[in-house]
Formats: sequence, structure tokens, C-alpha cells
Amino acid sequence: MSEAKIARVYADALFRAAEAEGRVQPVRRDLHAFVEAVRGSDELRSVLRDQDVAGETRKRLVLELTEGGDPLVRNLLRLLIDKGREEILDDLDQAFGNLVEEAGNVVTVVLTTARPVPEELKAEIKASLESSLQKTVELVLTVDESIVGGAKLRIGDRIADASIRHRLDQLRARLISPTARLEGSVEAAS
Repeated sequence: MSEAKIARVYADALFRAAEAEGRVQPVRRDLHAFVEAVRGSDELRSVLRDQDVAGETRKRLVLELTEGGDPLVRNLLRLLIDKGREEILDDLDQAFGNLVEEAGNVVTVVLTTARPVPEELKAEIKASLESSLQKTVELVLTVDESIVGGAKLRIGDRIADASIRHRLDQLRARLISPTARLEGSVEAAS
């Protein structure tokens, strides 16, 4: 089973437990905060993933770092260390967030443009997406000048790429394909 699938199994179990106890948002907040701390600290990441460091030492460290945090998150982290599954933390955090959004009929949409989007247009885009998706949209705007123009839209694992960079890449691929050369030869011979 892939790490992503394993992470979804753990995320589902954590979500069901958090939902049963009415603590979904605190669990989401604490899990995400811990994962962000691990991402931001090379030292913490290496200690957690170093199997040469005793499991009890890693658990003690995690319990100290999460003191006062949600007990479900703390228990999950201990379990991951016991099972040697520390490497799935990122995927688990993502999967848990997806479950929370799905349960709340919320979807995160990432819109990438070559230039910043004005606030009034942002509101229109959000309203249009909510209308078409029939969900509450958390719109995340990013700027990537390399797309030249147009936009890329990511909803979950689906991507709609209407960027000029993407269109240029498609045109380049068509122009250098063997079929394009053959078609050009046939037209020239006519």
C-alpha cells in the first residue's frame, strides 16, 4: 500500500474519532501546526525520521512539543512513531484537511495567475466558483510570472491550465512531433 493510501487510512480514523468527540477543528489545528513545525525545522524532521534514535526518545520529544495539544493528535503521533510511519505526516495532514473540508462542504481552490488579481475580481471569481461547484470555496491566490498570462486553477487533484505558457508548450509539442513534419511535407509536395 502506498504512503498516501496509508495516510488516508490514518486520517479517516482520526477524523471519525475527532468527529465523535466534537473536536474536529482543534484536531485539525493541532495536527497542522505540528506538521508545519516539522516542515520548518530540519533538525526536528531528521530526529523524527531517524530510526537510529530510539522510538521512546522520539515519543518523549513529540510529547514535550505537543504538551497542551489535543490528546487525539498526541496519541496519533505516538502511534505513528510506534509503527515507524513518521514519513506520512504530510500526506496525513493533507488527507485530514480534505476530510474536514468535504464534511463541511468546503473546497480549496488555488488560482495561479501571472499578475496579482484585484480584490473585486477575486470576489467575483469566488462567487462564480461557489455557484458552479455548489460548495463554499476557500480561494487561494498565487502569482507565477512564468505562466506569462491566463490562469491555472487547481481544485483538489484536478488542474485546469489555461495559461499562455501551457498553450505555447502544447504548440511546441505539436510542431516538433513527427506527424507535424509529415503533414508539412505532404502539403509542400502538393
